[in-house]
Amino acid sequence: MNTKPAGKMLLSIFFILGSISGCGYHLQQGANPAIPSWIKTVHVAPWENRTNELLLGVWITDDLRQEFVRSGPLNLASPEEADVILEGEVASVATSGLSYVRYDQAIERRISAVCSVRLVDRKTGEILWETADISRYEDFLVGRELMETEGLKDESLRKLSRTVAEIIHHRIAELF
Repeated sequence: MNTKPAGKMLLSIFFILGSISGCGYHLQQGANPAIPSWIKTVHVAPWENRTNELLLGVWITDDLRQEFVRSGPLNLASPEEADVILEGEVASVATSGLSYVRYDQAIERRISAVCSVRLVDRKTGEILWETADISRYEDFLVGRELMETEGLKDESLRKLSRTVAEIIHHRIAELF
């Protein structure tokens, strides 16, 4: 059996791979080559909140800012200096029973939120991207007392806020 052709093929593969990896094409670490060059900074505006869950808009705003600080690719800036403004709103929040001990006594509830968000060119006011279809939910147990239940609900809202922020950050990073 002749192994020379297999050896030549293997050597050719290594040569090609070596040539490709050494050709000088590489991505700058930390940069996203798909983001238009004029967009470098973002301002995350305080979210509007049309619900009775008063802190949810504040939490989402803070979580979004943390996402951009932690993951980039855009740097946070003041509203006067940012290239784009990220605006959003919590359109609705609903709580429903999920599982029951009796027909009138829930032991587990679900809290759902619907949000909309848009990315706006600060200079022109042009909407570069928007969506109103961000909806998420979290389940939580009902406590023995009202304050315990409210604490468990707030924990679920905090988790929901972080999830919404991650989704929005991911969608924006994919846009450009």
